[in-house]
Amino acid sequence: MISHDELTNGMTFVLQLRNAAGVASQWMETLRGDVARRWYEIYRSSDWPALRLEAASVFRHSVTEAQMDNYLKAETRCISIQTPSVKVEELSAAPAAEQAKP
Repeated sequence: MISHDELTNGMTFVLQLRNAAGVASQWMETLRGDVARRWYEIYRSSDWPALRLEAASVFRHSVTEAQMDNYLKAETRCISIQTPSVKVEELSAAPAAEQAKP
């Protein structure tokens, strides 16, 4: 469960997927409010179709495996989503307007 403080101040979500060749990719985002609630539900219910549709527009900051590992070692709490059921190539592209954002 995500606490009220985490919803307000933000909770870090880590998305870890592999591509069809087995190469790992990972992204980290601090999500707040309804977006955090939504991704917690996707995580909790293993809603992989929703992950395929929504991830590209939410998870915008890719990180190296070393960066992710260092963060996970330092932090006491985050939501880590990983599944062999979804490949990177299956993610829907973010809308053009979203892709233009820094």
